[in-house]
Amino acid sequence: MLRQVLHRGLRTCFSRLGHFIASHPVFFASAPVLISILLGASFSRYQVEESVEHLLAPQHSLAKIERNLVNSLFPVNRSKHRLYSDLQTPGRYGRVIVTSFQKANMLDQHHTDLILKLHAAVTKIQVPRPGFNYTFAHICILNNDKTCIVDDIVHVLEELKNARATNRTNFAITYPITHLKDGRAVTLLQPEKSFR
Repeated sequence: MLRQVLHRGLRTCFSRLGHFIASHPVFFASAPVLISILLGASFSRYQVEESVEHLLAPQHSLAKIERNLVNSLFPVNRSKHRLYSDLQTPGRYGRVIVTSFQKANMLDQHHTDLILKLHAAVTKIQVPRPGFNYTFAHICILNNDKTCIVDDIVHVLEELKNARATNRTNFAITYPITHLKDGRAVTLLQPEKSFR
């Protein structure tokens, strides 16, 4: 009995709904299209948020407050004399980490030559685009002399290679600061001991 009443009621409701839709075809054909256009137009104001820090960290988190305090008390040298990869802030930069398969000394003559060849290969990279060829010089950080800033370890390896070529034995790579022949002091970040 109850099933028949429900069946009759549902059949009547759906019959009236079908008749109403069939008697107004223009409205029911155009309304979904208009609603889709209106809802889709809201995506024109959509902006992609690329900052992971903004997405994951609260606006007034303790870490952000402490970082701002440290940055105000100990300002970072953001001049064109430093590589941005030396900074502890996120940005667009790349770094190549070279290791040896046999846990060999990376400062021996063979490995030093390979690292300097790799550096030369990276600086000669070209990316052809329609109408223009981009080179390493187009994307590197320039100093005041309009030349690319090179990582300090490359200067140390070049000096080591020159010392070996001239049989100079007075050049020592020390940690944390190595003094080059031109008087510059280079800070090395990773080694745990001095190399001679």
